[in-house]
Amino acid sequence: MPSSRLPAALDGRVDGRRNRTQATRHQILTTARSLIIAGQGEPTAKDIAEHVGLTTRTLFRHFPDMGTLLRTVMIDAQTQAQAVMDEPFPSTLSPGQHWRALLDLVIQRRTRTYEFLLPLHISPSIQRHWRARPAANIDKGVLRRRSRLTAILPPMLSSDPLLFEALDATLSIEFWISLRIDQALPAPKADEVLRYAVDRILPDTL
Repeated sequence: MPSSRLPAALDGRVDGRRNRTQATRHQILTTARSLIIAGQGEPTAKDIAEHVGLTTRTLFRHFPDMGTLLRTVMIDAQTQAQAVMDEPFPSTLSPGQHWRALLDLVIQRRTRTYEFLLPLHISPSIQRHWRARPAANIDKGVLRRRSRLTAILPPMLSSDPLLFEALDATLSIEFWISLRIDQALPAPKADEVLRYAVDRILPDTL
């Protein structure tokens, strides 16, 4: 009975072609994302192709149209952001005793998440797809963000309405967008400013 497996040399060529296709596809998506963050909210196929070093014809072999490409940028961003948000806290850190270490983890994870999600808030085309989600899903995300913050703060902080709202606003994606886009700060500098603001909000007595 003949074997259904490809000869080793042919099998290797198929794998190599598949890897190159995946690498090119990844480069296209990464370039589209970078152009959006750099200020091109509506990058064209020509813009992306030129930055990657492709022809637009080759680009459209990977994505049938720009709508599909930008939706893929959106889906990839959401997938990566969700993976970060689902990371559990270390079991060795308890909210009462290690709340500052937990807050530091929250800041790290939010800035990573927000970087993934930036294109969703900048590109009008992606916004049209993203905002088509049920409003309940967006509200759920805000509630999750606030409940996670409440869970790690000492009661004297979480029960202070003004302090809590100031801290929640500083740790929101809107503040991150202001730093990264409106003020054009690179991610490391934006992180430094955010942490500076958090330190000024928290009382010195704790």
